[in-house]
Amino acid sequence: MKPSDYSLKRNWRGYLLVVPACIAIFLVSIYPMLYGISLAFQNYTLTKANSDDFRTFAGLKNFIEIFKQSDYIQACQNTLFWTLTNVIVQVVLAVLIALALNRKIKGRGFFRTTALIPWAVPSVIAALTFRFLYDVNVGIINAVLKKLGILADGISWLGNLETARWAVVIESIWKGTPFVMIFVLAALPSVPHEMYESARVDGAGGVKTFFKITLPMIKETLGIATILTTIGTINNFNAVWLMTQGGPRNSSNLLVYWIYETGYLHFNVGKAMAGGVVEMIELADRQFLLRNALN
Repeated sequence: MKPSDYSLKRNWRGYLLVVPACIAIFLVSIYPMLYGISLAFQNYTLTKANSDDFRTFAGLKNFIEIFKQSDYIQACQNTLFWTLTNVIVQVVLAVLIALALNRKIKGRGFFRTTALIPWAVPSVIAALTFRFLYDVNVGIINAVLKKLGILADGISWLGNLETARWAVVIESIWKGTPFVMIFVLAALPSVPHEMYESARVDGAGGVKTFFKITLPMIKETLGIATILTTIGTINNFNAVWLMTQGGPRNSSNLLVYWIYETGYLHFNVGKAMAGGVVEMIELADRQFLLRNALN
């Protein structure tokens, strides 16, 4: 198409139709983001609203201070571990489950529907359910392990430094894997059967066929699912808030919960927004790296 095809004079009716959508996007997304970024460079602590420097320009003060806080550094490390573990395990499990459900097996529709249940369950319900399962007194996990003789006494899975982080990760993996599986299941039928037949004639095994044919053919779809999963995992506030609230001793604290805690519980909006800006940059950088890796 020529540049003249996009001219305002020629297409003013079309541009007029998208104006309401552009206004809505600006008010809901762009303006709040820009306003939040501006707060990151201000002395904005609600408990000091009467001070002379309230809402004055702070430069990089908030950014410098958060990187000096041990709880923020811990939240960054936890978020990196949380994201990598969740995304890698979810993608691998989703591919394996999708490959199994893509075969012509009896009751395939039933198994596909059952596999989607975790994704269909609201995140709040999922987190509260796992919190009950992990309960030291009445939790099913402790009851089963004690019944099998593996444990003598119940373990506080969400109150233990060594297990709390993993306990929340398991819940997130259970909840998020079906989302990636849907993408893989949708992409698998697009792989030509002739390619599989040719590989079979050449004597290629299942593993070689997957890496040489299946994976390259579904790479774009799997990449989109991975990027969306990464975004959702980093911003998974409900799991941490409802199950551990970042504890014990910040062992399961994530950046998204640290931002909430700093801004809404400690009323230091400037620092919270500085942490949000850093998280936004990290998220954009990870998406860029993922896109380059897939290309």
